Amino acid sequence: MTARIDPMSPVPRYRQLAAILRKAIEVGDYPPGSRLPSEKTLTQTYGVARETASKAMDALAAEGLAVMVPGVGWHVPPEVNGNPDA
Repeated sequence: MTARIDPMSPVPRYRQLAAILRKAIEVGDYPPGSRLPSEKTLTQTYGVARETASKAMDALAAEGLAVMVPGVGWHVPPEVNGNPDA
């Protein structure tokens, strides 16, 4: 992913990050069932605060595009938008 967070944008950073990840999921960079980057990785890659990364992941979860697997991390659900990948 080469997208960047625009600190001058009126769009909150967590929404920008969620949009970057949403697009990556939609184009197949993260297929159903795959692990998403950790919040720590997102903070390092995009230069955002951990809270920003957390809010972005929560936003994706609210859309059904991410699920937290306790002890493992964030994943794309096996079924995204009602389309099973099996």
